[in-house]
Amino acid sequence: MENQAVHVNIVREEDDEDFCSCCEDEEVWKETEELVKEESKEDLDEFSVKMFFKGISISDVEDSGSGISGIGVVMERSANVPVIQVQKKLDLYVEESVAEYLALMDGLVEAAQNNIRRVYAFTDSELLFDQIPLLMALRERILEHASNLEAFDLKLVPSIDLEQPLQLAKVAIGVVSFPSQGDKSLENCFICRDDKQSLMMITMKCSHKFCSNCMRTYADGKVQSSQVPIKCPQMGCKYYISTAECRSFLPVTSFESLERALAEANVLHSDRIYCPYSNCSVLLDPRECLSTRASSSSQSDTSCVDCPVCHRLICCVCGVPWHSSMRCEDYQNLPLEERDAADITLHRLAQNQRWKRCQQCRRMIELTQGCYHMTCRYGTFFLLFSEILF
Repeated sequence: MENQAVHVNIVREEDDEDFCSCCEDEEVWKETEELVKEESKEDLDEFSVKMFFKGISISDVEDSGSGISGIGVVMERSANVPVIQVQKKLDLYVEESVAEYLALMDGLVEAAQNNIRRVYAFTDSELLFDQIPLLMALRERILEHASNLEAFDLKLVPSIDLEQPLQLAKVAIGVVSFPSQGDKSLENCFICRDDKQSLMMITMKCSHKFCSNCMRTYADGKVQSSQVPIKCPQMGCKYYISTAECRSFLPVTSFESLERALAEANVLHSDRIYCPYSNCSVLLDPRECLSTRASSSSQSDTSCVDCPVCHRLICCVCGVPWHSSMRCEDYQNLPLEERDAADITLHRLAQNQRWKRCQQCRRMIELTQGCYHMTCRYGTFFLLFSEILF
């Protein structure tokens, strides 16, 4: 920002007297010390955040030079404003120290995209406080991003304060739990049949166990096809996976999709219906459609609504395309195989022409001459103008 000093500081939370400047000399930093400390204590506004970030890396069992890395960032904002979250599996395996730097860098990029001007960051990484030549390039990149802020304050805090970003990073790379030191045991996944590290295996409450990657793919497929709640993938198991269990292996975006699908499933038994036309199928509230139609349609039947997306008429009582000239009771009495548009047209014609249907062979009968006593070719007797069978 032009003509404005940028306050960039690193401070150990347990020792506020012991901190150093990332980009300013000691004299400049001393002049701004009290200002930055005071700012960090103020309530957050719409342009400031508390950023908690974490990067983790898990090496392969057979090759310590390869593995998976991920980052998690949680940015708390002012009251009643949703938090900002960053969750990512890195394309390449990197040392955990590098993952920490990348988590901070991605957090600063996300902050800039959300028009954040002041960032109060928190980490448990000692390396962010040490001058390590190999990480100097990453350090410079971070300072480039920080220079666009009004203030950037970095504090060293206990690991317990970073549980949320750590969980985001773990889920990003499919880690469910950290095993004991040095434990790299393998377990077989029932779905993919591969041997996976124990830390990537999920045990459902029904005792069936699968790897997190397979469960993520399985759950995403169920959500996309609206098959929620999600059942355990073990054949024959009737257990439905809880949302808490899903949260342990689903990334933030996938879990939000699951929540929407569950909310949508919960309203299926309420007043909401799906548009019955296959090329639309939008979920709609008949009451909202009625209020809209009241001022734009001449149709007076309250069971008839306009779909707000495809603008075709729907019977909200029967949940089907509008069946004009036929009461809902009559429509619902029709056999399922006789409810398409052609059959309804036939029933309307039969009603106008005073035809009757034989209850045995389902054929329409028209009286042209003679009495009202009819005999079906299959031997059923009935009165043409009565529903009583003999």
